[in-house]
Amino acid sequence: MFLTLGLRVALSGGLRSSTARRRRTNVFLCAVLLISFGAGLTQHNLWPFSSWPVLAYAVPTGSNYPPLPRFVGVDTGSREYDIDYRAWRPLGLEELESWVRLHLAQLDPAARDRVGAYLLARANRAREQALSPTGLPYANRWFGPLTAPTHMLHPAVWSHQENVPRHPFVELKIYGETWDLEERRRDPQKVTRVLVFDYRQR
Repeated sequence: MFLTLGLRVALSGGLRSSTARRRRTNVFLCAVLLISFGAGLTQHNLWPFSSWPVLAYAVPTGSNYPPLPRFVGVDTGSREYDIDYRAWRPLGLEELESWVRLHLAQLDPAARDRVGAYLLARANRAREQALSPTGLPYANRWFGPLTAPTHMLHPAVWSHQENVPRHPFVELKIYGETWDLEERRRDPQKVTRVLVFDYRQR
């Protein structure tokens, strides 16, 4: 319906009557609004319309900021490193975090191990690429570091090779981090961490 009505509007230039063209445009806009509201109210993804529940979480009464996942790679020396958000591309970090929060706990142990192995492999591949002469690419290869940032402004922590871990990751951890906004204003390091997922390479 979306494509058909859109094509009718696109081809309406051949109509003599501006009223008929306007009517086709109005019908198309009404259909788009109807489908968009339907996707949002029913919480179903109707591509290219989406409910997009990335940041739609219920916050328990009396809690601090909702826990946010933090992905950490652990090397052979048990040192922990933040993983550059570009390691997960083409998947955006917000989408990955949302999936972890909504679905990871529901998986059986074998499926969780497959997820852990996949994410660990992606992190190690990105680490190797960040150490290469070309470095870890930005979303837009033409603009490089001038590429428009994501709306969450994630830092590209592996932009300089001295910040990239030299040893492969053998473990992937996902922490749930939360904080009190007023306390963190006074002390930026004031964060509460809870381990929610841990995968060690077999």
